[in-house]
Amino acid sequence: MLIFANMNPRNTEDPQLEALVSLLDEPDFPTFAKVRESIFAYGLAAVPVLEEAWEKTFDNAVQHRIEDIIHNIQYDQLFLDIAQWSHYRSQNLEEAYLLFTRFQYQGLDQALIKSRIGKIRRDLWLELNDNLTALEKVKVLNHIFFDINGFQIPSRQVPEPAFLFLNTMLDTRTAYPFALGLLYTILAQSLDLPVQAVILPGERLVMAWLDQYSSDPTTEARVMFYINPENHGSVFTRNEITALLKKLKIEPDEKYYRPVTNKFILHKLFELLAYLYTTNGEAGRADEINHLRSAI
Repeated sequence: MLIFANMNPRNTEDPQLEALVSLLDEPDFPTFAKVRESIFAYGLAAVPVLEEAWEKTFDNAVQHRIEDIIHNIQYDQLFLDIAQWSHYRSQNLEEAYLLFTRFQYQGLDQALIKSRIGKIRRDLWLELNDNLTALEKVKVLNHIFFDINGFQIPSRQVPEPAFLFLNTMLDTRTAYPFALGLLYTILAQSLDLPVQAVILPGERLVMAWLDQYSSDPTTEARVMFYINPENHGSVFTRNEITALLKKLKIEPDEKYYRPVTNKFILHKLFELLAYLYTTNGEAGRADEINHLRSAI
C-alpha cells in the first residue's frame, strides 16, 4: 500500500503533465505504456500531480498504476542519490542511513529525522566535556542513549524489516543491535568523538573507540576498547573478539577488529534487509535491494 507524506507539494501547474496523468485509465496497454514513459520523463516533478490524481480517483486499477509509477520514479531517484553519495559524500554516515531508510519510506521527512537526532545530540553535548576520560564519555553516551531515550533491542528476535529503519527506531525506540549501533555511532561522530563501526561475524555491529592521540600519524589509530549496543553500551576488549572467533571456529583476521568504511556499512544494511524480506517471502523486494547495492 502506498502511503503519501506530502513531501512533494504542488506549486506549479503543467497542463501537459496533467493531461498525461488523466490518461492513466487508458485500456489499451501499448498506449498506456507510452503515457507512462512520458510521465517518467518528468521525474520527481510528476509525483505531486500523481498523488493528487490518486486521491481523486476511486478506480482501484488506476490507483495501482499510479502507485507503480510513483514507486519507480522514487526508486530510480534513490538509485541516483546512492550513487552520488558513494562518489562524493561517503564520509557522511547519517546521509547513508537516511538513504537506506528511504527504500521503505519514500516520502521520508528527512528534516524532521535530522531534527530528532539533533535533539539527542544536544542532550549529549550538554553532558560532555573535555575533562572526561574516554570511559566517562561512554558512560554519558550510554546514559543519554539507553537510559534517558530508552533505546533497546526487540524483546523477541523476529525477522522484521522495520527494526532496521531509522525513522521507526526513533518512533519506537526499538531496533536491531545493528541499527542501534549505527545511530550510536552517528551521534558520537557528530560530537567529534573517535567512534567507528566494526562488524563481527554474524553481522553484529559494535563500536570501536579509537586512540585520538596516536603518536604516529602514518599508522591507523589503535582501538582502545569496543562498545556493545546489545548490552546497553557495555565496554569490552580485543580479547573478547578473539574468544568469539575461537568459539565460532573462525581464523582471527584483522578485519574483525578494525573499523569498516561507510560504504561497507550501507552494503551490509541492504544485505540484511534483503535477507529479512526474503525470509518473509518478499523476494521481489530483495531483488530491488540488490540492484540498489550496485550503486554503492
